[in-house]
Amino acid sequence: MKRAAGLLLFMLAPVVAFAYPNGTQQYVTDTGPFCASCHSVVRAEYMPELPSDMARREVAEIKHYGLVRMPSPPSPYMELANEEKEELIRKAKLIDANSSVTLSVPEKLKAGQEATVTVKARGGNGPVICVMLVDGASRFQARPVSSNGWLIAGAPEVRGQDGKTQSVWLDKRAEGAAKNLNFITIFDQKFDLEKKLFPEGTVTYRVKAPSAPGTYKMAAAFLYGTENASASSFFQRPSGRILFSSEVTIVVE
Repeated sequence: MKRAAGLLLFMLAPVVAFAYPNGTQQYVTDTGPFCASCHSVVRAEYMPELPSDMARREVAEIKHYGLVRMPSPPSPYMELANEEKEELIRKAKLIDANSSVTLSVPEKLKAGQEATVTVKARGGNGPVICVMLVDGASRFQARPVSSNGWLIAGAPEVRGQDGKTQSVWLDKRAEGAAKNLNFITIFDQKFDLEKKLFPEGTVTYRVKAPSAPGTYKMAAAFLYGTENASASSFFQRPSGRILFSSEVTIVVE
């Protein structure tokens, strides 16, 4: 029995180690916000396809803070005193209040025309933050933007909190693999809640519009953390967040 338990810990440890706020180090590929199933969402409106009670269970107030306040298993917060729990919630709410993501795109493009799309994100508690370029502001159904005809034409330009370009994430790609990813992790993020210092980053994508004329939607998904992983118990906490930019519409002529 002990051997089986030890094996289970060994198998699950990498998953916990790479949860937010340390980011997901292995997913160096295109992906969507569905991949962060343990995260809480900022708004229930991101899941219009779900019954309202199911959607509400994904928001931080229930999925995260409800687990913090839970006095018995399966809560991973049981070792904390009530005062510590409320302080954790207070800090997380301040982080959420100071987190944002914007998406800048042209309103009109010709079919096949190249253009620049810029995502700016701020918030979380570091040491990394992640952004995705997707086809809509949907927590469980958004897809990489390439799924409806867009082409990310080359490696995105990534700027960190210091405003300098960085290639840490893109350099993780296997030798010879294309680097035109929709999912980017931005490293070296400093955080000081008292000084109101929050992670920041900008990702600039060079995209090619779909070949078929029509009306297309696009959004940016922002993934960030609200807790320090070193204070976490073994089981993963739903302290990460998914926040979307406003969903934009682009007319392709």
